[in-house]
Amino acid sequence: MTLKNLYISAGILAILAIITNFLNSSDNAVLLDERVGTKIVEKSLLRDTSKIVIDTEGQILTLTSNEEKNAWFLKEKHSLPISIQRISSFVDSVTEGQIQRLVSENPDRIATLGFDAGSSIQFLDGADEEIAAFDLGKLTENQRQIFRYSGEEKAFLVNTTFSIDSNLDSWLEKSLVSLEADDVRSIEAELENGDTLTTSRENSDSDWQSDSLPEGKILNQTAVGQIANRLTGLSFTATADNDDVNVTAARENSHSIKLAMKDGKTFTYTIGRQPEVAIEKEVEKEDENGEKTTEMEEEVITPEGPVYFFIAANDASDPVNGYMDKSAFEASSYQFTSLPSSLDALLSDAPEPVEDKPSPLLETPEESSQ
Repeated sequence: MTLKNLYISAGILAILAIITNFLNSSDNAVLLDERVGTKIVEKSLLRDTSKIVIDTEGQILTLTSNEEKNAWFLKEKHSLPISIQRISSFVDSVTEGQIQRLVSENPDRIATLGFDAGSSIQFLDGADEEIAAFDLGKLTENQRQIFRYSGEEKAFLVNTTFSIDSNLDSWLEKSLVSLEADDVRSIEAELENGDTLTTSRENSDSDWQSDSLPEGKILNQTAVGQIANRLTGLSFTATADNDDVNVTAARENSHSIKLAMKDGKTFTYTIGRQPEVAIEKEVEKEDENGEKTTEMEEEVITPEGPVYFFIAANDASDPVNGYMDKSAFEASSYQFTSLPSSLDALLSDAPEPVEDKPSPLLETPEESSQ
């Protein structure tokens, strides 16, 4: 064998040794699993799901289905309704995600993939029998999820991320009633400054009418219509306990507006917040020359509180009545400030009356000769 052939043979043997060593390594071996390239969970398998339990960041979320109401509810938040978009996004991430590759079967390697601080997800049927369950590890730099089926010592990489938030309020449906502004037929308003207004209309194309307006004033149709628009579209941003100090303050500093719908149902909205409380106090100041003066400054004793709203339906079976018994609902400040605070905000000046003048065609011959 020539020296050249010897070098070539040695090189080939070295390469083969490297490959053999790589393949024999438990963490670097070519890992195969028949599930690679398939969906994480087939959608058909989840059709009988009636409960989803999520453990994330130390917070348990129990999502329960009510087929009769065709809705999902969050047990840990007084069984309030879950946003359809929110749960759909979550389920889609599960049923549309695919397994890209098997990452490791090495327990030591798996222990570094973030499962100890990750989330676990369990799908259960009506008898609380497990349909599917898996754990989530860390995200890769290109936003792919490390994943494993519960009870297995195999870690996979999947081509999706899961929309999971430990904030319970983030899962809730933010609109508590489903109303259309065009369906409002009357409004009874007690405004923030104590003014009142009762107005009604025959249908959505009719003008708002009222029998008790100040002389020389008419209703501003746009301003009145905005009350219906604001309240029927009212949504909350967060929840609180009914005995929370800010909730109590909101009730004590609130006003109400009742909407009557074309189907005869009524919804009374009470909305309020703790107003800012400030006092004037003397403050002694010293200028650059050492001269002292006393000035009056305003000091805030109680800051303005968050806005809360409360809804009461005349139909005792309406779910919103139950929601109000369970929780208080915070709204944005704009939801409060955008409502009229006084009757003047709902009125416009009546147009000047037009004087009737006799038509020349109706004048008598004597009047024309004059």
